Amino acid sequence: MKLSKMYPRKYATGEDLHGNAVTVTVKNITVEKMSPRPGQPPQDNFVIYFQETVKGVILSRTLAEQIASALQSDDTDDWTGKKITLYPEPLTVAGTPRIAIRARKAAQV
Repeated sequence: MKLSKMYPRKYATGEDLHGNAVTVTVKNITVEKMSPRPGQPPQDNFVIYFQETVKGVILSRTLAEQIASALQSDDTDDWTGKKITLYPEPLTVAGTPRIAIRARKAAQV
C-alpha cells in the first residue's frame, strides 16, 4: 500500500496534480492553525480552497503573489469565483526534491 493512502495529507501538494495543470475556481481563503514542527506551538497560515477540490492548498507568499498577478488583484476578497490554473513545479528544498503548486492566469475559453 502506498504511504499516501496510509497517511493522507490534509492539504494538497504538487504531487496531487500528477504532473498536470488544472484550472480551478477560487472558493475561499481561510486562516488555519498549523504546527510548523512537532512540539512547536501552532501558528496561523492561510489556506485557499477551490470549488472543484476537497483539499485546500497552503497559500505561500509565492503562490499568493502568482494568483494576485494572474487575477490582477492583490485583494484576496476579489479572488472568489475567479478561475486560475494550478501547475506542478519541481524544486529542491534543503536538498530534498519536492513538487510545488504554482499558479498562472487561466486560459480564456
